[in-house]
Amino acid sequence: MLLRLIFLLLLFYLVFLVVRFFQSLGKSTGRSRHQPDSLPRKAMVKDEVCDIYIPEDEALKENRNGRVYYFCSEDCRKKFLNSGK
Repeated sequence: MLLRLIFLLLLFYLVFLVVRFFQSLGKSTGRSRHQPDSLPRKAMVKDEVCDIYIPEDEALKENRNGRVYYFCSEDCRKKFLNSGK
């Protein structure tokens, strides 16, 4: 009797795992592994002082001699301006 109960419990657990597996297959995340991200990629620019890359739309900009320089912070921008480059 005890073996029969253990067998039934294991069988129910196995059925539960199979059902849960097939339910997870049915759930869609909106994109597959083979599709590229639908989010637009941001252009990255290099800070002239600390040499890190930051998104262009978040960077501080400074025009000098017809060239645009990008900075991650006001401190980096001030260091660049004080260096006389």
